[in-house]
Amino acid sequence: MQPAAVRGAPQWLRGLLSEEFFDACAAHPGERKNDKNHFCVDCAAALCRHCLPHEPAHDVLQIWKYASCFVVRVDDLRLFDCAGIQSHTVSDHEVVFLNERTARKRSASAENPCAACARPLTSGHDYCSLFCKVKHLGESEHGLRRALRARRQEEAAAPELQGGKRRPSPASDAGPSCAGSLRKRSRKQPEPERAPFC
Repeated sequence: MQPAAVRGAPQWLRGLLSEEFFDACAAHPGERKNDKNHFCVDCAAALCRHCLPHEPAHDVLQIWKYASCFVVRVDDLRLFDCAGIQSHTVSDHEVVFLNERTARKRSASAENPCAACARPLTSGHDYCSLFCKVKHLGESEHGLRRALRARRQEEAAAPELQGGKRRPSPASDAGPSCAGSLRKRSRKQPEPERAPFC
C-alpha cells in the first residue's frame, strides 16, 4: 500500500491492507498449517491458527482467499463502512477484496469504473476493494473519517470494563500490544492405551 493511500488511516487499517497473509507465522515455524490467516484489529498484527485463542477482548478478523486474492467478510469488518465496495458471495457470506485487483484490464471509459483504479464494476458500486475506497477517500480531508466506525455505541460512550480494567482502543499507535500472548502452545499427545489382553 502506498503511503499516500494511507493518509489519515488508523494503524489497524494500514496493517490490514499492507499485510501479506497466508505466509508462515514466525511465532510458530514448526507447526503445521501455520499460515497467517487472521488479523487482530487491536494489535494491528497478523495471526495464525496457533496464535488463537487470542486476547478475548480483541477484535480478530479471519482472512480468506477468493480468486487468488485476500478477502474479508463484510459482517466481520465492523469498524469500516463497506458501502460502495463491490462484494461477492462466498459460501453464503458476503465478502470484499482487501487489495486493489490487477487481473482484468482497466478502462476509464468503462460504464461503471472503480473510482480509484478504473477497474470495471457492476452497476451500483464505486470501488473494487477496501484498498481502493481507503485510497480514494484518503485524498479528501474528511472522507476517510466518515467511513470509520466506532466499535459499538455503548463502547464509544464508555469503554467496556474487563475485570476492572478499561478495554484498549483499537490499535492506538502507542497502545499496549498483546503480542506477548502469541506463545507457542505445546501439542501434548495423550498417553496411548494398550489393547486389552485376550
